[in-house]
Amino acid sequence: MAIIRSLMKTEMITVKPDDSVADAARLMAQNQVGAVLVVEGGAMKGIVSERDVVTRVVAEGKDPAATKVSEISTEAVVDVDVNTHVRKCAELQSAMGVRHLPVTENGAPVGILSSRDFLAYVVEGLEQVIDKIGYEDALGKGEDPYDHMGGSYGK
Repeated sequence: MAIIRSLMKTEMITVKPDDSVADAARLMAQNQVGAVLVVEGGAMKGIVSERDVVTRVVAEGKDPAATKVSEISTEAVVDVDVNTHVRKCAELQSAMGVRHLPVTENGAPVGILSSRDFLAYVVEGLEQVIDKIGYEDALGKGEDPYDHMGGSYGK
């Protein structure tokens, strides 16, 4: 079974607790990510997602430029160790209702898994299974599974 180390994104976008929400939102937009990790001194202090910005800043009428990341971040972060099985990560994301799962090694953040990353991984795996079944089916029928055009290789 695959472990999260093989799937996680290692290019984490981070902010400091005293950074503004506006700066965090700009980083999310520039990097096309839905969450940033709040890190200080190499330690994870929290996470801020697009949902946090919408519900804790915009919906409450706060000024994103004047609001610190530490005021809206989720401090009780649901995270996993790099050696956690992918299935366990999916179960945890579903059970906890989180779309972004920070990955740690020896307590320090080393990556992040988004539900989008996980979905891409699942789709790729399904495509491989479907291709394998098609290949084996063609072989079982005595067909050349690589002969997609109906001609021979020599022509």
